[in-house]
Amino acid sequence: SPSSSASPGSRDTPGAPRVKPLLSTPQKRLNHIMSEQKRRNAIRDGYLQLTTLLAPAGAPPGSGMPTRGRPKGSGSRGRGTKGKSGILFRAREYIHWLEEGRDALRDEVTRLEAAAGIR
Repeated sequence: SPSSSASPGSRDTPGAPRVKPLLSTPQKRLNHIMSEQKRRNAIRDGYLQLTTLLAPAGAPPGSGMPTRGRPKGSGSRGRGTKGKSGILFRAREYIHWLEEGRDALRDEVTRLEAAAGIR
């Protein structure tokens, strides 16, 4: 017969949900800190990829682009080109430029297909 000293959570009953042990306050705090650090690292990595994409052709990675904090002179109002917000504005402008180019190419394809009698 099964041992009477076994706790209900230790039985391997098929289909029964497993009960997770409750975390202590220090464990919860550590989990939160680690999750937050993971989130910040993901943002930092994505930002680095963005600055690399927006760097001028042939420039070394991150050249002329801020990587941490606010550089001196980045406190200007409006759509500045310095600081992390400036990078985001440049990314937005680059995306719009790419979309305009794509639309122009689509229009050109449609015009050429019509001229060739393909469509």
